[in-house]
Amino acid sequence: MIETVLIVLEVIVCIALIGAVLLQSGKGGGMGSTFGGSDGAFFGKGNDLDSLMARATIYLGAAFAVITMALAKLNA
Repeated sequence: MIETVLIVLEVIVCIALIGAVLLQSGKGGGMGSTFGGSDGAFFGKGNDLDSLMARATIYLGAAFAVITMALAKLNA
């Protein structure tokens, strides 16, 4: 019973973690700026959403690690 709940929670956290990573804006120049892409001067550098997504990534990553370890302990 507890294993099923943890697996479902793991999948939900995993999907949320993928979404949080994909919603972050790129920090480096990358290939886009090499070929004349915007360097952030027009749109500004960073905003509250970037810091929120960075914080969410940290918390979701920690939750993913804890749930994974709990599942490993249950299956050992």
